[in-house]
Amino acid sequence: MVQPPFKLDRSVRPLPLPLPHTVLPAIQKATLRSGLAVWLVEHHKLPQVAFSFLLQSGSDQDPAGCGGVATLTAELLDAGTQNADVVQLAERLEFLGTTLSFRSGTEATYGSMLTLRRHLDESISIFADELTGSVFPESEFQRVKVLRLSALLQQKNRAATIATNALMHVLYGAEHPYGSDILGTESSVRRLGRGDVAEHYQRQYRPGNGTLIVVGDITLEELMSRLEASLGSWRGERSDLRVPPPPAPVDRCIYLIDRPGAVQSEIRIGCAGLPRATPEYFAATVMNRILGGQFSSRLNVNLRERRGYTYGARSAFVFLKTPGPFFVSGGFISEKTDASVEQLVAEIDRMYQDGVTEEELAFSKKGLGGSFALSFETISQIASALQTLVLYDLPQDYFESYLENIDTVSLEDVRRVAARSLDSRRMAILVVGDAARIAGSLSRTGLGEVRMLDVEGNPA
Repeated sequence: MVQPPFKLDRSVRPLPLPLPHTVLPAIQKATLRSGLAVWLVEHHKLPQVAFSFLLQSGSDQDPAGCGGVATLTAELLDAGTQNADVVQLAERLEFLGTTLSFRSGTEATYGSMLTLRRHLDESISIFADELTGSVFPESEFQRVKVLRLSALLQQKNRAATIATNALMHVLYGAEHPYGSDILGTESSVRRLGRGDVAEHYQRQYRPGNGTLIVVGDITLEELMSRLEASLGSWRGERSDLRVPPPPAPVDRCIYLIDRPGAVQSEIRIGCAGLPRATPEYFAATVMNRILGGQFSSRLNVNLRERRGYTYGARSAFVFLKTPGPFFVSGGFISEKTDASVEQLVAEIDRMYQDGVTEEELAFSKKGLGGSFALSFETISQIASALQTLVLYDLPQDYFESYLENIDTVSLEDVRRVAARSLDSRRMAILVVGDAARIAGSLSRTGLGEVRMLDVEGNPA
């Protein structure tokens, strides 16, 4: 038997190791003559270079009646340019071993590329071509549109997706950008034409709206000369990007979407939460981990381990530029739908009224601190993480001070943020399940009037 190189006392529980101290390399900043901001972190361990492009415009900038246009535009960037068609672009990337993709989210559009240093020039050329020279061929637009409509149709058979989208519709309303699925609706996507995509592209894809973050085996001087050749002539000032505040909260009620024959109920309970810029971000993050952000959370221990109502119950803050949603969620056995709703509300109320214990606070901090360094293992992860600094205008030392900010969260900080954001009397309760089996018992919980909705969250 091999003996360990140190004395091991198995009668004593081992103490945790100190939290790692994360120090990122210096960020070098420059601006192309086009106005595109460039950030560089040099990382010379491997001959690779990672690109993360951030465009500060997502589905929150979809025009009225054009839901889904931002995500369709991003999806079509690789569908053909002035210099190559979709097949030629794919073949060139495959030959180089370069990965390149674009996607659009709620409040930003993201591009990511990973390439070997020796293929950097050609990879940058393809990246710039797709970003600034896309032509959106009609045939490719129609193909992607059909796929989008098919995906939206499939979502109508997914109770979890129905529940989440309907909750956002209830909380924010049809007129607010957060109130609709970023993919759009069947009716909005059917109305879209190639011209809508081209117009969104011209209006939003501008260097003034963007930041290019590069991490890898290259110097700033080398990088800028290459970027000027490909992106220096791109033109466009920053767009006027605005998102309205969420509507005022309403009194609690239970919204029910009928899913005949369902053996389990999808439950969502939530409200408009906190913006990313809130000073209480770290306290809210620590608190949410205790409530429903880890496997040993209060919600999961109560609803899964103790009662066996679900495979998993969780909670989350979605931090956006303006207040994004806070919600708890899970799929629960149909016969226990009413009891599950009651227990979820009870756990929210317990956090709202009592806060957390010292032991829970310490455990949550250790979990957040222990996993933090794993976010910076690769150059692509570093590039992606830096997007957060740009999108939310966070301080340059945000990551260096992250662990300290987590560690300084106190019991009083948690109580304060819970009292501010977890008043269940101002939360919507939404259930997707077999109405014939659960409507009566839900009405008897006393948690609010039961109102029927259709699958898109509109009054049935």
